[in-house]
Amino acid sequence: MKHVTKNTAGIVLLSALALFTGCSKSDNPLTDAVSSISSESLPKRYEIKSGIVHFEPMNVMGISTTTETLYFDDYGQKEAKETITESNVMGMKTYEHRMDITDGHFSISYELKKTVNGKDETSKEATKTDMREIREMALIMSKAIDVNELKKNFDYREEGTEEIAGVTGKKYSVALNQNKPDARVYGVMYKNIVLKSKMGGISMRASKIEENAAVPASTFEVPAGYTIKELHLAEEMNNAGRGESEE
Repeated sequence: MKHVTKNTAGIVLLSALALFTGCSKSDNPLTDAVSSISSESLPKRYEIKSGIVHFEPMNVMGISTTTETLYFDDYGQKEAKETITESNVMGMKTYEHRMDITDGHFSISYELKKTVNGKDETSKEATKTDMREIREMALIMSKAIDVNELKKNFDYREEGTEEIAGVTGKKYSVALNQNKPDARVYGVMYKNIVLKSKMGGISMRASKIEENAAVPASTFEVPAGYTIKELHLAEEMNNAGRGESEE
């Protein structure tokens, strides 16, 4: 799973660098971008008002298969990622179907279904996080970051174009390890939507994109019967820090 985390970190960095390229003429476009996200008026994340993106199943080390579907509306201000993961680790078969929703300033995650060796272990608790706390921290960090230096350090490259799911996107790449410049993370973006990411033998690729699709409002809502747990990020990070200091 460590490889999956690295791949995710790589494509997040890749997306950030690509989105900040040419988005501002100020001395620090990263600060401008994060600042605008922190405001009450959220900017457009994507260049399409609504859509549904289907991804090919991703096999991880032969023990799990993950299939994702991305839904969004209001140019990405509302977004939902549906993930189905099936795994078999040393005879333990797990099935998990979950939703991760971003709606304005909040992020909500919950399980639709989870079984372990056929036993239902679905939690009816949804976790809600106020993303403004994250954006405030990101704004503070971004003031000390030079985007051009960041791109240089990660050897950011524009790699031309590539056709994915019937559309032509821009291809980018970065090197996560300066000592291994050839071990690169590649990504393809179409109208600011990541349609492909690849690092080593792990890749994620869109199979179909539905532009300006009618996405039901219920997609971005927690179903009836769930309790919602408020998660305060700053408090959680402080608790985690205290826990580490006590060990």
